[in-house]
Amino acid sequence: MRMMIPSCVMDGAQAPFGTSRMRWTVQVVLVLLTCPVSCIADSTTEEDPWPLQHSALGSDVLLRCAVPAEAAGVEWRVNGTSVATALDVLMATEDGLVLPNASLAQEGDYSCHHPASGEALRRIRLRLGLPPGKPAIECWAISYPQTVNCTWSLPADVHLDTEFIATYRHGVWAKGGETECVQPAAGASSCSINDVQLFSITPYVLNITAVNPVGTATSLFHFIVEHIIRPDPPEDLQVSAIPSESKKLLLEWKPPGSWPLPKYFPLKYLIRYTRQGTGSPRTIGPYEQTSFILTGLRPGAIYHVQVAAKDLSDYGEYSAWSPQASGTPWKRR
Repeated sequence: MRMMIPSCVMDGAQAPFGTSRMRWTVQVVLVLLTCPVSCIADSTTEEDPWPLQHSALGSDVLLRCAVPAEAAGVEWRVNGTSVATALDVLMATEDGLVLPNASLAQEGDYSCHHPASGEALRRIRLRLGLPPGKPAIECWAISYPQTVNCTWSLPADVHLDTEFIATYRHGVWAKGGETECVQPAAGASSCSINDVQLFSITPYVLNITAVNPVGTATSLFHFIVEHIIRPDPPEDLQVSAIPSESKKLLLEWKPPGSWPLPKYFPLKYLIRYTRQGTGSPRTIGPYEQTSFILTGLRPGAIYHVQVAAKDLSDYGEYSAWSPQASGTPWKRR
């Protein structure tokens, strides 16, 4: 029986960079050339009495079973029940059992049996799913200038475990090939680039390849580091009354803990505040310091405050707003 791996792995001319590292992963995705309908070879092992067969949702799935020479056919069961009563739409052929336009309801444990003795001739655990779509990628330099953090997601649920291979290059035609984008765990939907080159006009190219037993998909994401700077929100925002000042509040906060070098790569800050019970908030700034005195406030009113940060050189984008903090100006007792 001849077998092959998907053409995206065999054909180096068509494969995107990064697929050299995924050859060992996708070789487990085998396609039977002799299969007359859509089916994926099972992962048979001597230890597993129910070897897996992965197939694509909506395809005609073939479950193979060799018919004994002395028998006219075999009996098929799913989850221990005869398929004659367990499933509505089936087609038995001399090659095996066909599930036309297979749906998730047809996943299960299939077995074929000798029609006379009932002996199990083969067992198959069928799992159905979809090939992954192209991952949607975001990258942000939240720890500039040290690290770029990237995340991604699939456009739809594929119903199968999917691994992700993450690599990058500095420049489309960079010498030395691709470099691993470090994931926090195998198959994670995020990775980090730690050897960032500052102020380079040559873009980085991130390659994310999604791999599951019925297909693969690749997305590329181009970026220049300074264009994707976005700090995390400022931390530990405090709103305090100022003794003897009935129309002022003292605001104090800290740079985000993920921003590694605030002394050498300072941030600037926007302040957003609103009086409780009123409409739209007011935004002021930017300011370079990590404290500010709000003035002209209404005595006795409650004010809600948030702060956002951005690279002082104006690269990239502002952070999200910090968690809200609240306070009331000083009141004479």
